Amino acid sequence: MKKKSSIYTTVLAATALFMVSCNDDVSVTNTNELSQQSFFESLSQIEASANAAYTQLQNSGLYQRFGYILPDTFSDESESGGDPNFVTSFNFALTPSLEQTTRYWNNCYNGIGACNFILEGEETMRARLATSNFTEADIEDALGQAHFLRGLYYFFLVKRYAGVPILLKSEDVITATPRATEEDVYEVIINDFKKAAGLLYPKGATENGRATVGAAQGMLGKVYLHREMYPEAKDVFSKITNYSLLPLEDYADNFNDSGEFNDESMFEVSFNGEATEQDLWSGTGIGVSEVTFHAQEYTGWGNLNPSNKMVAEFEEDDPRLNLAILQDGVPYGPGNELIWNAGNVRWFKFSQLYDNAEIIQNGATNARILRYADVVLMQAEVEHKLSNDAGAIEFLNEIRKRAEMPLYGTPEMDAAGYPVGTPSEVFDAIVHERMIELCGEQVRFDDLVRWNLDAQEITTNNAGQSRGYNPNVHRLMPIPQVEIDTNEGITPADQNPGY
Repeated sequence: MKKKSSIYTTVLAATALFMVSCNDDVSVTNTNELSQQSFFESLSQIEASANAAYTQLQNSGLYQRFGYILPDTFSDESESGGDPNFVTSFNFALTPSLEQTTRYWNNCYNGIGACNFILEGEETMRARLATSNFTEADIEDALGQAHFLRGLYYFFLVKRYAGVPILLKSEDVITATPRATEEDVYEVIINDFKKAAGLLYPKGATENGRATVGAAQGMLGKVYLHREMYPEAKDVFSKITNYSLLPLEDYADNFNDSGEFNDESMFEVSFNGEATEQDLWSGTGIGVSEVTFHAQEYTGWGNLNPSNKMVAEFEEDDPRLNLAILQDGVPYGPGNELIWNAGNVRWFKFSQLYDNAEIIQNGATNARILRYADVVLMQAEVEHKLSNDAGAIEFLNEIRKRAEMPLYGTPEMDAAGYPVGTPSEVFDAIVHERMIELCGEQVRFDDLVRWNLDAQEITTNNAGQSRGYNPNVHRLMPIPQVEIDTNEGITPADQNPGY
């Protein structure tokens, strides 16, 4: 049975206070006149404010739908099944007015507003420390969660839009704030993750689903890697403890319902499959929608499928293939007693079919934002960039050992066409291993951009037709038109190139 996380079962009544972005379909007003001074009187209120900062991750702009659709459709590991919500981004035809563009932006900024509310309340919380039922540790944990989530939301934004408005106070309004530079946004992200790493509890010492010091360190290292700050990335990755790669027999626990919050998991977005019809399709982010459509859209309806290129990337006898992708003859379901014979190729990851015989639309499978395998592979990349290819190979082989596959640097791998005798060959091994291990986990497109391989790799669909990818345009999404229309600090001239 799905274990509920209480992070999302308590909803802040005044969530509307945190709605700082603009939406052309929804008008949101604050009818509660809530302030930090009138709030933060008890531990339950502190927890409720933290819960509100997490809920935006569950909404349609992020991991209910577009948080996985957008990066997965941009990559070369997937093939569009024809649904309009997928084919538009797969063909790089996003426009400033599309729902995908606006909801992603709005959910991130709504989350940032909720984080700012907590951070602005620090003085109030500390002033009430002696007379309330919360502790100094409770305050620091709440502040750490807010810093972590704000850094995460800004990381989502900067990857998709580059420079965006920076709002660091709850009273800041996006309707009069210009775009900051990409460098300035990354400075905020790094600062937030650093602060979070110094405030949060370690894994196992806090409630499942909440940010931990390891999650903050992992995300900080990822940001450093994206910024080519390799010594800094190496240092922060070396501090991560309390995580391990699952053995191969438990590998599917990284993607199923029953294995959530395992020893490899570093941060997940929680879902339990429950939502009212109103909350389910809410575009405001008010209320709680603990439902993701990932399984239904990918495996059930086949709106996005593994590309031929993705399937071909797996080496012969790699057990990860049949645990990630469903092809005819692949076993699935309880006890693996069912066989996939649908005549098509579908994603197995996050499908519910590890534990069930069918797909349920109101999905409850958590979105894995960061797992330890990603950190190990990022460590390999960092060592390679620091000219320590021997160290890079050691990290790569940690992943290979878990998969029970031949190790890099052995005659067997050399003969199979995967030598690692030169720096370029080691880099090719990193590219290969990340594509295999992390396929369908929203990292491939960002990897290709970081490596400047996007123009080379994102070329055609399964039928050999051009996808029209232009790295000078499509590395970024368009700034939402409603933002340009309503934000006095942004003009049409501020739109990303090509839109």
